[in-house]
Amino acid sequence: MFQRILAFCGLAFFLLITATSYAQLSTNNKRAEKLYEESKEFLRRRDFDRCIEKLRKAVDIDPNFLEAHYALANALNTLRRTEEAEVHYRKCLTISPDDRKLAPVYYQIGVIDFSKGDYASAQAKLEKFLAMGVGNNNQIQDARKRVASCKYAAEGMKKPVEFKPEPVPAPLNHLPLQYFPVLSADRQQIIYTAREGFGSSQDENIFISYLQDGKWTQPKVIDELRTPYNEGTCTISADGQTMIFTICENRDKQIYGSCDLFISYRTGDRWSEPQNMGPAVNSRHWDTQPSLSADGRTLYFVSDRPGGIGGHDIWVTQRHESGRWGEAVNLGAQINTRGDEVAPFIHVNGQTLFFASDNYPGYGGYDLYKSERTTAGWGKPVNLGYPINDHRNQMGLFITADSKKGYYSHEENIGNQLISSRIYMFDLPEEIRPAVASNYVKGIVRDAATKKTLAARIELIDLATDSVQQQVSSDAANGRYLIVLNKGSEYALYVNREGYLFKSLTFNYAEQDGKDVEIDIELEPINKGAKIVLHNIFFETGKWELQPKSVTELRKLSALMRQNPQLKVEIGGHTDDVGSDAANLELSRKRAQAVVSYLTQNGIDASRLIAKGYGETMPQVPNDSDVNRAKNRRIEFKLL
Repeated sequence: MFQRILAFCGLAFFLLITATSYAQLSTNNKRAEKLYEESKEFLRRRDFDRCIEKLRKAVDIDPNFLEAHYALANALNTLRRTEEAEVHYRKCLTISPDDRKLAPVYYQIGVIDFSKGDYASAQAKLEKFLAMGVGNNNQIQDARKRVASCKYAAEGMKKPVEFKPEPVPAPLNHLPLQYFPVLSADRQQIIYTAREGFGSSQDENIFISYLQDGKWTQPKVIDELRTPYNEGTCTISADGQTMIFTICENRDKQIYGSCDLFISYRTGDRWSEPQNMGPAVNSRHWDTQPSLSADGRTLYFVSDRPGGIGGHDIWVTQRHESGRWGEAVNLGAQINTRGDEVAPFIHVNGQTLFFASDNYPGYGGYDLYKSERTTAGWGKPVNLGYPINDHRNQMGLFITADSKKGYYSHEENIGNQLISSRIYMFDLPEEIRPAVASNYVKGIVRDAATKKTLAARIELIDLATDSVQQQVSSDAANGRYLIVLNKGSEYALYVNREGYLFKSLTFNYAEQDGKDVEIDIELEPINKGAKIVLHNIFFETGKWELQPKSVTELRKLSALMRQNPQLKVEIGGHTDDVGSDAANLELSRKRAQAVVSYLTQNGIDASRLIAKGYGETMPQVPNDSDVNRAKNRRIEFKLL
């Protein structure tokens, strides 16, 4: 944003001669006038230093020499010596506050005051500029936008949100520069970009640290991703097994543009050789700042490629079942503006997008915003408020899966010189937390017979819509898995591997808050006698008609039977101990028969199926609580 300001100001410098050619100069000092005229000649030669030297001498001789101050301020601003230029711009307004030829100066000072967070002064200066009716269209539009932001900021500062950031604990923040932190959903890993110094020889690398016994381990470079060039601005899936990051101008890699996105997968403790995500995702332009969905199947990122709405826009791409990434598309005008939108972060709930923008009403520079997605699309972006946002640039926010903590990088500057960048964390105010809370289920997948860890496909299905919400895989080296569940839905979770019976789990988060859960999964090989509990077959109390939400599990069963035509199975019904033995036996038989009937009606030969009712005779756990009774009410699938 500030670079754009300088561009406006630099334009004034090249209009120096015409902009300051008054019919009569404001000085009566001939020597000062001569120096001023000589400065114009050095300007024509583009000898800026000599031009500035002459103008400095002129204002030293006559401190009220208006035209010389104005020319000097423009010259200094063009060289990006903003603080020096400001002195002379303000002097101009002191000398002749109502001179319409100085309308651009009111604009310049208004912009400077706005960049400092002095909203009252900035609004006054910019409104005076607009009232004078002098200026180019870009300046007029920008001034109007800033006046609106000044009013917005003044109101917002009256209602500050709770914000008490603190540096993350040692041994993190061990280098001069570290930024763009991301964490796994279980908050056991933190990954970020860092540099060991400010020189060109200190390139960007990606570091990782693990939480062990409540403390972070010493951060280490991920060696498999390290090259002699810059790697950074990464994102990871919720389980920490997929990483997408940025590589810029690397002569050893195929790069389509100035910066490209690369992908790597972790197996055990090793990351795969990074692969360019290809021309469907990357362009011949700047592609960076990725944010990956919880299951690693949807990617948001920033690009300045043609076809966008503004300078830098947020784009999105999705991975197909084949593993191929689809053509990236612009996220649209609900989010992107004619300005810049950068640093997207998609929360693990998949429905809340945080990002930075310099074009919505705000506090100055880049502000952080939040948008919630509904069936109608992305909602109107909401500013995260003061003091999370202030007159400086804010970007690179990460929100934990439980929505309780925010992480970001905080820069320290002396003037325009960056001296450090450290990672901070803070408690996320309730009013800006994602609308949908999330929890995770994690554990290890093993073979039930050998206890060896397994790679398996894990699906999360919304029972109300019978739609796949997420799909992940357990680690081939250690069997670990993690998947995210959102509040507001009832889910079936399936663990699948060829040669094994699927594992069925159920989670009802439709009307209650969920919780983080660790569940180790044992898969039964497809052998005689193997059996599974079908946790997503539902009946009303005392009835045997299948509820509609049972269709997800029933289709799973049908698919398993078709894929394994040699299987013959028993569908067994079981009840708790409430009611008479005879009634429970009959209820369990009818429930088992309802499942068999569904399967036969959907193409499974009846000769492969037996329905049997066991009533309350085979409880899994004692019938001594409502929770245990619910476990005993079940349908089992057993291989004969």
